[in-house]
Amino acid sequence: MKAHMNTVAGNEALVLNSAQEYPGINFYGLNPGLVKTNIRNNLLGENSWKSWILEYFVGLFTKTADQYALRIVPLLIAPELEERSGTLYNDKGNAILPSEGMTEDYAARYVKASEDLLRSKDIIE
Repeated sequence: MKAHMNTVAGNEALVLNSAQEYPGINFYGLNPGLVKTNIRNNLLGENSWKSWILEYFVGLFTKTADQYALRIVPLLIAPELEERSGTLYNDKGNAILPSEGMTEDYAARYVKASEDLLRSKDIIE
């Protein structure tokens, strides 16, 4: 779960920081919430009984990827989106606030620390 939350924070930081660093390009963040996709197979084992049971119950209470797409595509093609770079959206296409503490300064430091880590591992130059 910690790795997932770090990914969520990283994505949020990238959207917020990139919108500030590159004002000529639009950046948006999507938070689809829990979606039935079988992505958890890498955690529970592909086609394992544990994965099947979890995905069965996830499917009972959440949306499919197709259902999510039907909700979010109208947002992605809305002309009004052009003026909202750096915004984040939930699974219904509603704008949401950044996580508590995710200020512009924190986002910039988060992205810089991530880049520094990648450089130290010779992943980026």
